[in-house]
Parts: sequence; C-alpha cells; structure tokens
Amino acid sequence: MLVYTGSPEDARELIEFVRREAPNFRRFRKLIVTRERTVLRDVNGDGIEFPGLTYGSAALEALLREVGVVFTPATLHNPNATAGGVKEFSLSAVNPWGHERVM
Repeated sequence: MLVYTGSPEDARELIEFVRREAPNFRRFRKLIVTRERTVLRDVNGDGIEFPGLTYGSAALEALLREVGVVFTPATLHNPNATAGGVKEFSLSAVNPWGHERVM
C-alpha cells in the first residue's frame, strides 16, 4: 500500500500525485472513505492510502471527480449516512467492457 504523505487539503498536489502513481497500479476499482482516511484500490487489492483525507474536504471531491465517481456533495460529506461512517464507491464504470478491443 502506497501512502500519500502530502497535504490532504491541497487538491492540486493530490491529483498530480494520483496521476503520477496511477500507471504503477492496475485499473482502480474501489474508493473507500472513512472518518480517518481515504483508500483507492486496484483490481489486485493494491492501492493508495490518503491519511487525513476524509469527509468535509474539498480535495476529497476533487479526487472522486478525478477517478470518475458520480456523487452528491451533500450526502458525500455526511459520515452518519452509513453504518460505521464508511462509504465505498465502485469504479467499475471507468472503462466499459470491451474498451480494449480494436475493430
């Protein structure tokens, strides 16, 4: 697990980090937000952990947009909307089935 050590509030730096490190992973398939951190996982279970990036952060919204998550900001920043304050977003629609085929 790669751990992001930059500022969790600097959205530009965070997005640059994700873009720089994404080629080192397989396709990202899940984004998990907890009260303490956010984790971005690929199909193999490897991923990037963002300590301190959690509910109420504008950088969290930027990260979700970067990886293709459709969300409602009003419900995103409410940790009590789910049991345990954990929200999981599936990223399977980032690349639709058959996108790699060349006709």
